[in-house]
Amino acid sequence: MNIFDKIEQNALKNNYINKTAITQIMDSNKIKIISYKELFQLSTKVSQLLLKLKIKRKDRIYISSSDSVNFVSSFLGAIKVGIVPIPGNPELSKEQTLHILNDSKPSIILSDNSLNKDKLKFKYSVYKNNKWKNLLSKIHLKKIKTVNSKNNQIAFLIYSSGTTGLPKAIIHQHEIITNTYFLHKNILKLCYGDSIFTTSKLFFAYALGNNFFAPLLIGLNTIFNDNLLNNPNLSYIIKKFNPKVIFSVPTIYRRLLEDSSTNLKILSEVQYFISAGERIPDKLYKEWKSKVKSPLLNCYGTTETLAIVIATRPENSKIGSTGEPIKNVKTKLINSNKLLSKTNGVLHIKHSTFSNKYLNNKNKSEKTFLEGWIKTGDIWSIKDNHWYYQGREDDLIKVAGKWVNPKEIENIASNLNNVLDSFCIAFNTKQDTLRLALFLHVNKTTNEDLIVRKLKTKIASLPNYKKPYMIKLIDKLPQTSTGKIKRNDLHKLIKDKFDEPSKSKTI
Repeated sequence: MNIFDKIEQNALKNNYINKTAITQIMDSNKIKIISYKELFQLSTKVSQLLLKLKIKRKDRIYISSSDSVNFVSSFLGAIKVGIVPIPGNPELSKEQTLHILNDSKPSIILSDNSLNKDKLKFKYSVYKNNKWKNLLSKIHLKKIKTVNSKNNQIAFLIYSSGTTGLPKAIIHQHEIITNTYFLHKNILKLCYGDSIFTTSKLFFAYALGNNFFAPLLIGLNTIFNDNLLNNPNLSYIIKKFNPKVIFSVPTIYRRLLEDSSTNLKILSEVQYFISAGERIPDKLYKEWKSKVKSPLLNCYGTTETLAIVIATRPENSKIGSTGEPIKNVKTKLINSNKLLSKTNGVLHIKHSTFSNKYLNNKNKSEKTFLEGWIKTGDIWSIKDNHWYYQGREDDLIKVAGKWVNPKEIENIASNLNNVLDSFCIAFNTKQDTLRLALFLHVNKTTNEDLIVRKLKTKIASLPNYKKPYMIKLIDKLPQTSTGKIKRNDLHKLIKDKFDEPSKSKTI
């Protein structure tokens, strides 16, 4: 069934067609509220406009926009008539945007960003978002038949964040959305009329699944922040709109606790805070638990699943744990000997709705999608039915012929006082030997030499191959809005001889 029909039929069947679908916070805190009925009507007008512009079924539309009614209606309106939407990130570099456009070749582009038109190798039309809205205002609503799409037909594309290179496109079919709301409905017990908010943006899978598809499928009011900045005023949003659940990432939760203006009492009015993108550091978990009454729940999903597939149950939260897999997803762990393991290994997941290929990337598809299973590349361990994230398989680093898990070093560093965050990567020296570099985000008032001395003491018992060759203190770790570290940016900071010797130490 077409995604549009599935969402609309649920609204009609469960009688929330006239309830609020979207609350959009605009500039100067102006509010725009639309019902499910109004959303479907506006989306249908988008369908009419696309057909009027001679955009054909299976053509693609690139939508680069802030989180807004305009984004959602353009996305759903395209899907309704079989056109394939691609959420675009306005914050991407020109190089990454150019790669995405040439890779996906959309017939129509909605974007306010300037484009390198001379380097686009296909035919397309471009509309600024305001011009697009103006064209829509001139469309007179008419009934239009939804394209009858099979569950396994392409519905939309979504690109990875490109933290380790150029973004890759994940193909999603119409049936993908049927698993997005399991967390919301069965674990968080959300129901018609409840409100939710996500700090991450809709061009990321985390938000697209949890703050777009899931809420619209079960009658929730989803709150959007029109501002592209990643520092929404959560105290205002909570007080004004009373969201029952907030989805975010560890970085945002850490900022909330660091900010002296944060009203901790207001935070406690939210029933649950969900964290994904990166594992919640133990220190953050403890501090949150001591200051905020509402639980902070670790969860895990991928761009290939769109949905959360491992989730902490509110009644069984444990430090360091991400809970356990949701019931309708199959999982298995494959250890370093390529054998099934009940305790430790690379996570493989399976569900009929998950993606099964990348666009224009046969080699990567063959390595990731294995006979119905998705090889996530993420290492997990299981203890007492709790699942613990151990890092990426490709993060494992061979130093002096021995394997090192950088998470081991990061955990030691992050537990030091005044260290807010840490990240460890490998780099090649001028002598072409592989070494570890440890980046520390510390309090501005921290004595840097003291931090390094304390760290040396903590890692003294580690074998030499596990000790960082370089420690670099930086103002903050470069991250996407979903909390993933931009590794490429860190590699740019590494030099054999450092520009800032006062902030770089070798061991």
